[in-house]
Amino acid sequence: MVMPTDLSSPECAVDGAVVDDRYIVPGLVRGLALLECFGAERQELSIAEMVRMTGLSRATAFRLTYTLDMLGYLERVGSGRTYRLGTKVLSLGYSLLAGRDLVDIATPFLERLRDETRCSTHLVVREGKDIVYLARCAGNTRLISGITVGTRFPAYATVTGRAILAHLPMAEVVMEYEKHAFHHYTPSTVGTLGELVSQLELDRNRPSLVSWGYFEPDVATIAVPIRNRAGKVEAAINATCPLDTYSREEFETRICAAVERTVRDISRAMGYLS
Repeated sequence: MVMPTDLSSPECAVDGAVVDDRYIVPGLVRGLALLECFGAERQELSIAEMVRMTGLSRATAFRLTYTLDMLGYLERVGSGRTYRLGTKVLSLGYSLLAGRDLVDIATPFLERLRDETRCSTHLVVREGKDIVYLARCAGNTRLISGITVGTRFPAYATVTGRAILAHLPMAEVVMEYEKHAFHHYTPSTVGTLGELVSQLELDRNRPSLVSWGYFEPDVATIAVPIRNRAGKVEAAINATCPLDTYSREEFETRICAAVERTVRDISRAMGYLS
């Protein structure tokens, strides 16, 4: 990346427009140039890499990186040799994102998760006793899924539905399912209201829920709830693949971590700051 302006001249061009550089703050321009180094394919960068991309001196890049880190716009990764964008960057865009549809906000994150894991990824909301699929990004596995936008499943019988139900007041869950005729889709499916309530009490304290053939015998699923600006669970995403795509250990560690990270990003984009 090249610095966008020649700050030594009385006038400079920014995106083709001639502006008066007397009103430009050089440090801000340089700081924004550092932030613009990051992208979907460059999520972590060292100071040396930022120096190479911006043309800044190492001393200037170090001071700017230190300042952005202290303010929350960058954050150190691991040992501190590399940096990634901080949560402040996401919160700055909330006023724009707040007016956008949930599907618009979530879809780029679902695509990124699909590319990272090869799983099919979905955005789901609850309508009464059902979950409804609002968005789908097909994965690169042999699984031929019949799920399309608008597909409905019983919420109590899926981990994705449970991920949402677990964060409702239990009185509301009881009212919803008090006279419900539970159906066993697999031997793991809860069969009574008491079993459902007990399961949801356990689910509530878990950051993610994992199904290893819970609803469909040959399918593995990870589901995580999404929170809005008020902290309320508004939806959930899931990642699904055939059971033989990953070992159970890898699915419940690496893939699970990727799904949880994606939900944190979506929730932050919706204005939720944990």
